[in-house]
Amino acid sequence: MSASSQPANVRDALSRLKAEIALNRDFTGLQEAAFLALVWTFDRLDDLGRIFFARYGMTSAQFNALMILWDYRDRTMRQHQLAELLVVNRASMGGVLERMERNGWIIRTVDPEDRRAQRVTLSAAGIAKLNEVRDPYYRLLSQVFRDGPKDRMYEPVMFFDRMRPRIESLKGALSSR
Repeated sequence: MSASSQPANVRDALSRLKAEIALNRDFTGLQEAAFLALVWTFDRLDDLGRIFFARYGMTSAQFNALMILWDYRDRTMRQHQLAELLVVNRASMGGVLERMERNGWIIRTVDPEDRRAQRVTLSAAGIAKLNEVRDPYYRLLSQVFRDGPKDRMYEPVMFFDRMRPRIESLKGALSSR
């Protein structure tokens, strides 16, 4: 990747990324740089989330579960449905829900239609915990994205919208081999 053909601000950003991830070589191309920037940025966001949610005595998975249960509060949800929405495996979901139940944030009941399954609902304490965390969470998101002009915020959304189907297609191609 030729550094001389890039605008100075791009060269500076690539140089910072290279230093932050301790890359001891040049990027093989802009695709690698973009991928590593995405992965590194996600890692930084994940670290920020761990610090943020720890202040409230919870994890990001627990917060996300509370948000989903709030969004679907008009009905009870089976544990496996919640796991699918959270994109975690059922075994991991069981541990997350067990801790949430111990904290009194959810209520799990046996599913009357399938006694092997459990239904999960948000408790009053879960709603209170969500209310405690939700506004500070959105303020933190605003701080993370504060430098981006609102009209430019659509660009990454649209870019990743185009990328996700390609990823799914590639997953299908790799799985069929």
